[in-house]
Amino acid sequence: MTPTLYLRGAVPDDADTILRWRRETAARLMTLHGTDQWSTPFPREKIVAWIDQGATVMAALEPGGPAVGTITTSPHGDPSLWTPEELAVPARYVFKANVAPGLGGRGIGACLITWTQTRAAKAGADVVRIDVWSTNHQLQEYYRRAGFTYLRTVPGTNSGALFEAPATITPDLPIVESDDVRVA
Repeated sequence: MTPTLYLRGAVPDDADTILRWRRETAARLMTLHGTDQWSTPFPREKIVAWIDQGATVMAALEPGGPAVGTITTSPHGDPSLWTPEELAVPARYVFKANVAPGLGGRGIGACLITWTQTRAAKAGADVVRIDVWSTNHQLQEYYRRAGFTYLRTVPGTNSGALFEAPATITPDLPIVESDDVRVA
């Protein structure tokens, strides 16, 4: 059963939580799956910039509760990954989706992805796209099972396995948004 998630817009202080989760997830992925995903430190300033743009949300399992997941979305894709033809299609791009370490397998990540597909459809986007770590085959399989189609892998980039799924509205999604959620 998918939990009800309570979403709020991320604030700059959340950048430290996101970076900590990223470090802990990277260590777990290396130990369990031998992948180097997220092994390179990520600039805090970039996460804060996404937060300041209103692109990042934090999810909790109860109103005002501690964060259990995060997702960043944007209508702008990276031109070093996506072709001009792909970038011309109305889309939402997912970045830095992560569930708090120890809480995987509860449907939190899947719910955030489905919420993104719903928000994208309501904003007029045709697809949701994500670039997945090229050596994390388990994560690539996760997105395939979630209904994403593998497009290709961009050579010479860490996160170059490209996937997309239709932007579709899921009724009765167990999500409650606070008024400060600005993601389009």
